[in-house]
Amino acid sequence: MATYDLVCNECGHEFEVFVQGFLEDKDRVCPKCDATDVRQKFSSFLRNLGCSAPAGSGFG
Repeated sequence: MATYDLVCNECGHEFEVFVQGFLEDKDRVCPKCDATDVRQKFSSFLRNLGCSAPAGSGFG
């Protein structure tokens, strides 16, 4: 199961889509305004899990 974070370019609504496999055109519909002009919002995988770099690693 994959989770995609999407943003509607029409109304600005941010939402998640849960799909088996890959994101398809039918999944790219804003639940607020029904627009199909949406884009994928990219975020850090580690940030979403609440992970952080070890102290002193130079990445924190």
